[in-house]
Amino acid sequence: MQKGLSTWKAILAIFLGIAILVFAQGTSGLVKLLPLPEGITNAIFSCLYVSFTYLLIKLLCNKVLHTTMADCRITKPKVNPYWIACAIILPVGVSAILLSTPGNLVNNHLTVGQISNVVVIALFVVGLGAGVVEEMVFRGVIMRALERRWGKPIAILVPSVIFGLVHAIGANMNILDLLLLFVAGTSVGIMFSLIVYQSGSIWPSAVMHGIWNVIMIGGILDINAEYNADAIFSYELSSDSFFLTGGAFGVEASIIAVCGYISVIFLTLFLCKRKSRQ
Repeated sequence: MQKGLSTWKAILAIFLGIAILVFAQGTSGLVKLLPLPEGITNAIFSCLYVSFTYLLIKLLCNKVLHTTMADCRITKPKVNPYWIACAIILPVGVSAILLSTPGNLVNNHLTVGQISNVVVIALFVVGLGAGVVEEMVFRGVIMRALERRWGKPIAILVPSVIFGLVHAIGANMNILDLLLLFVAGTSVGIMFSLIVYQSGSIWPSAVMHGIWNVIMIGGILDINAEYNADAIFSYELSSDSFFLTGGAFGVEASIIAVCGYISVIFLTLFLCKRKSRQ
């Protein structure tokens, strides 16, 4: 991707990136029409989702933006162990704090087949699929295009804001819910973006994103203001606090989660500063 990337190409990268995400998801979803067990179709869907997205982004890079995947920080998978540790500590810590507040833990006594489906969806669909695809799109091609046109601050902020807004599409929320989601979505987007800049690759942020999804929204242990009969374990929060429950979006937008995102942001800024001194 050349310096001096035109404004229209930078904007085009945003729209085509999101279009790729939607198209790859829809196309991969066709596998669910096959007469196969749900767990198998979900695993195949996830692999196709990642593969289609990768190929389409490569086409976008080569034919439209005239750059390489490596230039967009979509490199061979490699993650420093401290990012793996951070990826585990963040959701576990947020969950532990939420579990320490009043609530009701329910074991839904799902069948072995139901448990298997929940685990497959957690690991493959929301973990591998969503985690890798969204990082390739938002922190890969979109962030790099904006960086070349307007610099790092815009490249960090704009994809983070878009990332938050995308998660609000189709949600039935009032203005306070949307505001909380905007703050949380932007914070987590900035966190992922800074991790990519610090590491030079989308893979640490993809691991962080994927593990967060598995633990927080995978359905193995669901922590929310409402009871979830489809989760293996459901922890129904007793609190009526909008900031603790995260409002309509859930605990990912809670003040506990936002504090977790901000903590990792400061950690990443420290690592970036230390790296610049070496």
